[in-house]
Amino acid sequence: MDPFVLAAHAHPRPGDTVMDIGTGVGIIPLILCHRTSNLCITAVEIQEALALTARENVRINQREREIFVHHQDIGQMLTPDRLFSQDMVIANPPYQKQNHGRINPHAQKAIARHELTLTLETLVTCASKLLKPHGVFHTIYPVHRLPELLDALARQSLFPHTLKFIHPRKTETAKLFMLMARKGQHNGISILPPLYLHTAGNRQTKALQSMLNGAWD
Repeated sequence: MDPFVLAAHAHPRPGDTVMDIGTGVGIIPLILCHRTSNLCITAVEIQEALALTARENVRINQREREIFVHHQDIGQMLTPDRLFSQDMVIANPPYQKQNHGRINPHAQKAIARHELTLTLETLVTCASKLLKPHGVFHTIYPVHRLPELLDALARQSLFPHTLKFIHPRKTETAKLFMLMARKGQHNGISILPPLYLHTAGNRQTKALQSMLNGAWD
């Protein structure tokens, strides 16, 4: 669900350069290219098996001219030609700190869920170095990490522009949030209406269904 919801709130312009950090199997780049024409997306994935699957998904969807998958650590992408080159950086990162909570014995799942290869601080630092002035950074995180993210953004001159909380149901507190920040542009923050994922009957809300279905409209 998370990559679909995050992609629904990212709106690159035709011709934009976009980097997806931790692309997994390439869901976010495929959605963005389906909705917006003439994008140039760099999809970075540190896990070889996922990067290979992402490349195959790009090939099947005939998006080889728009999406370029790299099996690399994000630190290796900070080459001179890429610094300050991106209009948008987007990431659905690992949610849990390395030494917090039980780490999944399955290596692929552990890397996806815990900060074994990518910390929040590293993500924000890399995003700032990759973005053009006034470029945008989109991410999704658990609510308890919001203060940490805000601190990291401030250190890198990335200023929160929109914030949206995600609730399992209307009767439950938010578990996740999505945030969009702009580089070097501080115009204040807007708190968007919350997203509720399920009804009291445990069905997907119309808002969630619209995001899931709308990805490919």
